[in-house]
Amino acid sequence: MTQPRLRIVGGKKLSGGRISIAGSSNQVTKCIIASMLTDEPVMIKGAPDVDERKIVEGLYRYLGGQVITHESDVIEVCAKTMDRWAISEEICRKNRISILCAGPLLQRFGKVSFYGALGGDKIGRRPVNFHIEGLAMMGAQVEQNGNQYHLSVDEKGLHGAHIKLPFPSVMTTENLIIAASMARGRTIIENAAIEPEIFELCMMLQKMGADITQTPNRTFIIEGVKKLNGCELRCMFDRNQVVSFAVAALATGGDVLIENVTHGPVYSFLNFIQRMGAEFTVNSKGLYVKAPMGKPLKGVHIEVEVHPGFMTDWQQPFMVLFTQAEGVSILHETVFEERLGYTSFLNNMGANIHVTSKCLGESPCRFRNHNFVHSAIIQGPTRLQARDFELPTDIRAGKCLVVAGLVAEGVTHLSNIHELTRKYDNLVPKLQAMGAEIEELPATP
Repeated sequence: MTQPRLRIVGGKKLSGGRISIAGSSNQVTKCIIASMLTDEPVMIKGAPDVDERKIVEGLYRYLGGQVITHESDVIEVCAKTMDRWAISEEICRKNRISILCAGPLLQRFGKVSFYGALGGDKIGRRPVNFHIEGLAMMGAQVEQNGNQYHLSVDEKGLHGAHIKLPFPSVMTTENLIIAASMARGRTIIENAAIEPEIFELCMMLQKMGADITQTPNRTFIIEGVKKLNGCELRCMFDRNQVVSFAVAALATGGDVLIENVTHGPVYSFLNFIQRMGAEFTVNSKGLYVKAPMGKPLKGVHIEVEVHPGFMTDWQQPFMVLFTQAEGVSILHETVFEERLGYTSFLNNMGANIHVTSKCLGESPCRFRNHNFVHSAIIQGPTRLQARDFELPTDIRAGKCLVVAGLVAEGVTHLSNIHELTRKYDNLVPKLQAMGAEIEELPATP
């Protein structure tokens, strides 16, 4: 039986559309895990109806917790009945978030077991050592048996520690903040990630009774408390979705109004499209973006950095925008070392992209003088031709190929589309509302 596929008729301007954006999948999954710190119910509104959320809900139930779906975007979770501290390898391979359960499960049971071969996008090394080392500094005893990790604490539990991260890893920062919220004493996390979703997590924990302070220079100070309560929260909009749909409109020479989007979380994105010649307006209706009239976009130099810089999750759809911009564009990826593999698909469609292991930028880069292909030179504009592809195991690269199909001349078919449903809800209807000729073809014998 053939898998479901997307059929995209390209070469059409997406114009006049008006769409809404779901809540952040990066936020809701972490908030579900953080709710494990209390026995009281936690209500989450604006939860995106995507596979990532369902995977974490499955993990929550696997551990014995309760998940009630009130509406498609409203869930209630309660960890009071949790009775399991060991996470199977099968569960760990579905999603990298299993490791964030370490703090709550150590708090509940004094021990936790999980596997280091964590699932997720294949975009480079994402080792667990930052997590393990931080938790060990907080008093966790670590045993490793092959790919399985066993962590335990004495009867006093986790304690505060002064931790300086080697790199401002988003998930490590989230993990340590969650773990420190009920640890004894004070925890200081230096060189921490400061993404908007992390502050949303901190605000949730604060509602629950946590004592978290953010100071200058990427530092969090957490004073552990003995008890946390339930709360109610609403997810912020998914800024990765915002960028993907906005780029789809701009790459086809069109425009779109994305409702209820505020300026702050997409500030650096708007800065770069403005440099390229695009127009945007942010007001009470949301974000409106428009391609320049009668002339192409201009090439730019982008360095992918941790927040507040240009997000690594934005560079893939942006690569299609580069292929339609006039002149030379340069992209320097400094977060993940293996995230440019998808450019071969675009070159197969007619793009002119050269990738290199050299650092093509001024920002400090962990990959300097290493043999990691992490920079790209793009010559545009080029005419893309439709091709049929199986989507790679990288959600953003998958959306990049959807955007490329919308730009390309001819009909593109994309298979392995379940990769997109992990983080994109109602992708086809939203693109149709923007004017795209796209449909999902069902599986056939």
